[in-house]
Amino acid sequence: MTAMRLLVCAPLGLEARALQEALGPGTVRRTGYGRHRSARSAASLAGADFDVLVVAGLAGGVGAEVCTGDVIVADELRGQRGTVRCPAAPSLAAELRRAGFPVRRGPIATAGRVVHGAQRAELARAGVLAVDMESALLAEAAAGRPLGVVRVVVDTARQPLLRPGTPGRALTALARLHAIGSCLPRWGRTVLRDRTVPPEIRSAAPEEVS
Repeated sequence: MTAMRLLVCAPLGLEARALQEALGPGTVRRTGYGRHRSARSAASLAGADFDVLVVAGLAGGVGAEVCTGDVIVADELRGQRGTVRCPAAPSLAAELRRAGFPVRRGPIATAGRVVHGAQRAELARAGVLAVDMESALLAEAAAGRPLGVVRVVVDTARQPLLRPGTPGRALTALARLHAIGSCLPRWGRTVLRDRTVPPEIRSAAPEEVS
């Protein structure tokens, strides 16, 4: 059986290094900060040799109940080019919950700049859980292959980005991102198997007994 080929896109160097320590450098690509670099990276990676794509990194929390350190798994990505659905989000969220992470599943918005104040509140009213500057664009590299998007929250409306406690929160979030990395290959194998095994065979499999 051919091994699952996982590609993890991390926009920032700190994010990429945290994931490389868990996954190895061959799996993780640093794709660059912001929309323009993300669009270029997505175009160059769309034809790359991989089976499952994950976009992973840090983000700003938007939803009223979202806290620093929460792990947000996107079930859809909202960006300037429209909405990208993430059908594999339930299985990714379940994998991370089994590993003990505080997971929330819902929309992530990709903005053109750092979001503050009224814009953050507007996104929260629209049901968005977190905001970043890359995910919706990088997701285009999946080109029909399984896609997972996971972001760890650093700042929230109650704990804004430009505050003295941000460096400590960022280090904690990076440590969590590193820990998440070890779960991604297992999830990738599962989602790829579920995509190729007929539904009637999956439904006939014995249930796990706890």
